[in-house]
Amino acid sequence: MGRKEDLEGHIRESYELIHRYEDILRLSDRPKEQARARRAIEEQWGLIAGYLREYLPLCEQIGARLPADIREIAARFEAATDKQAPSWVERPPAASPTSGAVYVTYIDHAEGIAIGNGARVERPERKPAAAQPAPPSVSVSLLTRVIPTAYCHHLNATAFPLVTVALDNTGQGCANAALRVCAAIEGYSDPDVASLNLPQGEQTRIPLLPLLKPPAVATLNEIRPATLRVTVEQMVPTPRILHDRTERVHLHARDTALLAVKAPDGSIVDLTKYLVAWVTPRHPEIERLLRRAAEYYPDRRFVGYQGATTPTEAAEIVRKQARAIFTALKRDADLTYVNSPLSLGAQAGQITQRVRLPTESLDAGGSANCIDGTVLFASLLELASLQPLIVLVPGHAFVGWRIWRGVDQYEFLETTMIGSDDFAAALQTGQAQYEEAVSKGYFGRGLFDPGGFARLIDVAACRARGIYPLE
Repeated sequence: MGRKEDLEGHIRESYELIHRYEDILRLSDRPKEQARARRAIEEQWGLIAGYLREYLPLCEQIGARLPADIREIAARFEAATDKQAPSWVERPPAASPTSGAVYVTYIDHAEGIAIGNGARVERPERKPAAAQPAPPSVSVSLLTRVIPTAYCHHLNATAFPLVTVALDNTGQGCANAALRVCAAIEGYSDPDVASLNLPQGEQTRIPLLPLLKPPAVATLNEIRPATLRVTVEQMVPTPRILHDRTERVHLHARDTALLAVKAPDGSIVDLTKYLVAWVTPRHPEIERLLRRAAEYYPDRRFVGYQGATTPTEAAEIVRKQARAIFTALKRDADLTYVNSPLSLGAQAGQITQRVRLPTESLDAGGSANCIDGTVLFASLLELASLQPLIVLVPGHAFVGWRIWRGVDQYEFLETTMIGSDDFAAALQTGQAQYEEAVSKGYFGRGLFDPGGFARLIDVAACRARGIYPLE
C-alpha cells in the first residue's frame, strides 16, 4: 500500500470518529460528555488538516483523481474549519473559448490535453513534496483478558498494567514526536490517557489501566464480555493515527476476587492482599452485630488492645473479645458453613475465588463458605479495634488476629466450625492448620506452585497501603 492509500485510510478513520462524536453530541444530555465530544471533534479535524496538507499536493503531483468521499471530506473540512482548501480540489468552471477556434477546456484530472488550433499546455513548476518523518512503531500487549471489577478502583497502572504500549522511535527517518496514548473499556470505564514527548532514538513503555465506573460494574453477577479500545495518535511532527484497535476482554463478576495473574512474560502479579477489600467494618449491619456481641463479653464492652501488662494477659484479653464475636455469630447471626466456591470464568494463568461481602452472608441467613466467614469475622475484629489476619492455605481460608498491637504473635480460628462446635475447638483447629502450613513450607511457595501455597494477610498493613473496604 502506497503513501496515498495510507493517507486516505487515516482521513477516513478520523472522519468516522467525527461522525461518532457528533452522534454523542446529538444524543447525550450530559454537559461534560458533550464537552469531551467537542474537543475530540476538534482534535480529529486537526488530524485531517495534517493529512490533507500532505495528501492534496501528493495527488496533484502524481495527477491522481481524488475519490468522491475524500473530495466530500475536504469540502466539509473547509466548511467546518473556515479554512480554504487548495483551489484545485473543487471543479473549476469551464473556461470560456478564446478568439476563434483556439481555446482550452477543463477535463477532470486529464493533464496535458489542449484543444484548438495552436493550443498549448503550460504547466507551473512543481517542487517535489518534502519527505515526512517516519512515525514511531507501536506494539500493544495485555496483562490479562479477564479483569477484576470489585477492587479495580484500588489498583493503578503500575501495580496492574492491564495494557502496555511499547513505542519505538529509533527507526530510520524518525523524528522527535509528541504522542497521545489512550485505553478504555467501552461502556464500563473512563479512558486512561497518557500524553508524552518521545525524542528521536528513544524507546518507552506506557502502562495503562482504565478506571471502571462503579455503577456500570455493580450489577455484574457473572462474567461478561466487553470491548477494550487502544489508540495511539501522533500529534507532532505529522498528525496521524498510529494505532486504533479493539480487543475482546471479559469482566469478572463483582463477587469474584482475582488473587493472582501470570503475565505473558512469565512474571506473577500477587493480588492476594486485595481480599482485605471485603473486610467491611463500618457497615451499619456489622456495627449492630458487634453491639450484640458486646453482650457476651464480661464487661459488656470491647476494649481492643487495652488493659494488659504481660503477653499472656494480652492474649487472654483479646481472646475473650474474639470469643464474644464467635458467640454472636453463632447465636444471633446463625452462621452456617455452606461450601459455595464456584466462580464461573476461571482462566488459565489466574487464581480466583468467589467472595461474598459480610452483609451478603448475613442477608443470606448466615450461610458462608470459608472465605465468606473469614472476612465477616475479620470485619467484626477490625471494628472492635483489633488487628485481624486472613490466612490462605491450599484450598482453604481461616481468620486470625494479632494478640497485641505491634506484637508479631497470632492466634487463629476456624470459622467453618462456628455453627457446629464451640470456641475452644475452633481455636484449636485454626492454630493446628496454621502450624501445619508452616511445617510444610506453604508460606514460602509461589502462587502457582502445583503443590499449593499459603499467605498471611495483615489487614492493618493493607489498610496502610490504601486498600479500603468495598462498602
